[in-house]
Amino acid sequence: MQKITVLLLALFFVTEGYAAPAKQPTMAVLPFQLSPVIGTTNIGEIAITRTVAEREFSNQLIQFLAKSRKFNMLTRTQIDKVIAENRLTESYWAEPGQIESMGKLLVADYLVTGVINRFEISAVSQNIAITGEVLPRLVATFKSQFQVIQSSTGKIVLADQVISRIRFDQLRREIPSSERRYWTAADYKDLLFTKAATEVGNAILAEIYPIKVIKISSTKVILNRGKGVGLEVGKQCKVVHQGEAMVDVDTGESLGGYEEQVGIIEVTSVEGKFSKAEIISGAGRIQYGDICRLLTSVNKEQGAVYPRVTPGW
Repeated sequence: MQKITVLLLALFFVTEGYAAPAKQPTMAVLPFQLSPVIGTTNIGEIAITRTVAEREFSNQLIQFLAKSRKFNMLTRTQIDKVIAENRLTESYWAEPGQIESMGKLLVADYLVTGVINRFEISAVSQNIAITGEVLPRLVATFKSQFQVIQSSTGKIVLADQVISRIRFDQLRREIPSSERRYWTAADYKDLLFTKAATEVGNAILAEIYPIKVIKISSTKVILNRGKGVGLEVGKQCKVVHQGEAMVDVDTGESLGGYEEQVGIIEVTSVEGKFSKAEIISGAGRIQYGDICRLLTSVNKEQGAVYPRVTPGW
């Protein structure tokens, strides 16, 4: 009996020694609806109908968020099955008070809903003398408004809008001519939706699971964000330290935490599950767990910035 007791105690302590992995929240991206005033848009011979635009963007956003490894993402097939089995229409989740019900049906912790209210593309053929290419000169504008909703409470975690603009001269700088030589209109269509979904996905991740420092040396840091989730070599981030959480004195609601900028880093390599960055400024001040916010433009010299507040922290 004594031996059994000892074995049970040993098993208990061994089990306690291994921390259970954190449960990943489940997220469902509902089809983004195209504004009724927008008709069929053409990229070369490719006709982008309402259905194509709505499904393509939603699918790209699902893929982007899945690569972050922060959420268990429901697939389009799973979402469509639940909608069909419960005889729901796409207007259902737009009705007040229905988000909680939709979340329960999908067994999702977070729901992402949105609308595409601007989608304009102009394409003019252009001869590239040096490479011999004949490519469409694209000027595209894509605007989407979206919400991230916590289905258990119906609380809006994030409400934002993103305007993506793509010009042909930008593509020439970003994509080698050897690769673009064989592109068709379909490739430009894919790139448009990928870029737009990436911007929306980055906004969602920055609010719920921002990029964080997980290892520090004297001149370098390692970040918990890897390939395919918005980080690229040469991108810069401002590093902010999370201050004390603040609470609304009237309602008791958490107002998030005060943020103080402590440095600037530049991404030097992007691996499968993490990235490496060089410390541009703030060596000695950057700490484990500090938040990194992508900068829209590269800054060689940084002055003081107005501090911000991170909701939910």
